[in-house]
Amino acid sequence: MTARRAAWSILAVAALWACADTVGPGLYHARLSIYPVFADASLLGGAGSDVDSFLVRISNPPLPDVDTTVVIPAGEDEITLTLNVPVSSALDTVTVLFRGYSSATGQLLYQGSQDVTVRPGVPTGSVPVQASYVGPGAGIDSLVLAPSAATVAPLATTQLDYTGYQGALALPDDSVPVRWVSTDTAIATVSGTGLVTGRTNGSVRIICVSVARSSVRDTAALTVGTIVQPAIGLSPSSVVFVAAAGGSPPAAQPVAVTNAGGQTLSGIALGTVSYGSGATGWLTASLSGAAAPATLTLQPSLVPSAAGSYTASVPVTASGATNSPQTVTVTYTVTGGLATKLVVTPGYAGLRPTLTQALALTATDANSNPVPTTGAVFVSRTPAVATVNSGTGLVTGVAGGTAVIVATLGSVSDSMTVAVGANGSVVASAVPDTRAFDARVVGDTVRVLVAVDLRGVSPELLGSYNAELDWNTAVLRYVRTTAVGGGFAAPTLNESLTGSGQLRFDAADANGNAGPTVGLVQVVFVANAAGATTLSFTPSEIWAAGTFNNLLPAALVYGGTVRVQ
Repeated sequence: MTARRAAWSILAVAALWACADTVGPGLYHARLSIYPVFADASLLGGAGSDVDSFLVRISNPPLPDVDTTVVIPAGEDEITLTLNVPVSSALDTVTVLFRGYSSATGQLLYQGSQDVTVRPGVPTGSVPVQASYVGPGAGIDSLVLAPSAATVAPLATTQLDYTGYQGALALPDDSVPVRWVSTDTAIATVSGTGLVTGRTNGSVRIICVSVARSSVRDTAALTVGTIVQPAIGLSPSSVVFVAAAGGSPPAAQPVAVTNAGGQTLSGIALGTVSYGSGATGWLTASLSGAAAPATLTLQPSLVPSAAGSYTASVPVTASGATNSPQTVTVTYTVTGGLATKLVVTPGYAGLRPTLTQALALTATDANSNPVPTTGAVFVSRTPAVATVNSGTGLVTGVAGGTAVIVATLGSVSDSMTVAVGANGSVVASAVPDTRAFDARVVGDTVRVLVAVDLRGVSPELLGSYNAELDWNTAVLRYVRTTAVGGGFAAPTLNESLTGSGQLRFDAADANGNAGPTVGLVQVVFVANAAGATTLSFTPSEIWAAGTFNNLLPAALVYGGTVRVQ
């Protein structure tokens, strides 16, 4: 008998050669050469190498069974055994039973049987004895590796684990024998327990194969190379809450906790919240999970009784992160509760019909602390020109003209102007400090931008203009006039009457100036005394370049106002 070790097999086959000789009246004996053959001896084919102990039983009733046990000694690849088997006639049938064991565990791994006919003087050809796997994990249906992908540095290790399933039932690991295979051992090797060792940079697949069924397997993608360690990312890293004294705490705000590095960011935890001067214990912090991505939720639990600004710091830690800990800074502004000033932004806007402009509000109390603007209401004084959403402040242009939009919060309000240029119309405007209704104190600098919006006559270019600006000199003192970048380079100025509140200016450019808005000049004043003045803007000529179209007759002209305190 010859037994061979076979590395990786799913099928054990015993083959028998027989030649019958006469040994006495009615009795013969056969010389049998019996050896195991493991088919499909590839890396992924199975586990014949576990079978190193064989039982071969020859049955031919009523003659006694002939049992032969063969063990392949450690370090040897094959063993040969010759045995004589008695048969009862010159033509007889014997049954060959094959069993393969693991000497290390004593477990029966393969078994099978086959009838073999022997004839005196006639050699019997090779007869396969199909030996099926009957060892542990024979009922396995699927294998799952974890993790399914990993990165390891050269000479470092990482552990892969597996779970075998029979249907939906997870099988104990000790009942699911497996084989591990690396598709490129120059890049990474894997031990019999799934411990992977990186060798050199590259990519490789690590395959886990069921011994019981070689078709049941799973693969993990492994990258060998420099490992980028995880790092904590916080967005935003600072949070601001605003509440009114005596009111309700503001709504919670989220902070995204992400992995700003490589690998997996896990073990995320919160440290103790620390507070600045003043009130303490007003902040609660909670995490949605311990692995990124996670959400840190910050929620003021109360409103300090005294108005002021309070601060807190929330440390975020993570195991293995290169930048742990990181801190979220929290500012909590508690106002006196009543808004004494309201500002709507922008203070002036040019629109076309159907276009929109979003408005923003800022409210402060008597101590200049921010106040929530929840509950503010917007109204359009001329909805035929422009409408406004009363809750959100979204303005929509309707038709040519100007409309004042008023925002009100409690007892305070503020206004802005929308100039809607109809099709075929330019909008010529003189606006102080970007606000239609500018409020200043004595000594402030006031800058008035004079401009022409060409969107209604696109693609016309502005070629020339002539205009006059008038104001109340008791309120504003003229300082100077400058050109505007992107507009006419050198306007002609007539400043002889600025002492009495009049400035004339004009410019021309044969090549024209493109929109959407062309700045003509910027006029600089100083707030001279308390009072109010309208900026009376009167263009006498507005011509298009190239086409020489007169743009003045259809123009919408607007001048803002300045109130000085």
